[in-house]
Amino acid sequence: MPKNQLFKINPDQQVVNKILDAFGLTGLDDTRYFSREYITEEGVVSKLHTFQDELQEYYMKCKKNWYIPIRNEKKAITVLRQFIKPYGYKCQGTEKSVGGEKTMMYQLVLVEREQLSPKADVKREFVLTFD
Repeated sequence: MPKNQLFKINPDQQVVNKILDAFGLTGLDDTRYFSREYITEEGVVSKLHTFQDELQEYYMKCKKNWYIPIRNEKKAITVLRQFIKPYGYKCQGTEKSVGGEKTMMYQLVLVEREQLSPKADVKREFVLTFD
């Protein structure tokens, strides 16, 4: 029975650390920004190619052909997002202007569960009248 709609088994911390290392990040708590240009310069796609067979083992059969092989920077960011999500993190992209040129900057962010589904603590009574 699959764990979710993407993975047949949950990714372990070791493979997540390998992916983060390929991106040049020290761990899930690393808050440095990176861009697609950085991914190209550091050769992240080729680093992920070296262990993409290991990544295939985690994906469901119908999904592995969609996400693996990792051909470009966009797919690399997608794989990173998918593997860190079970650990409560997301890769958040923000558009920034660098040298007068707009570029997407990415950062790992801890997802706060309370922020996603806030609950009202105080019940207020009110009266709505129409004229």
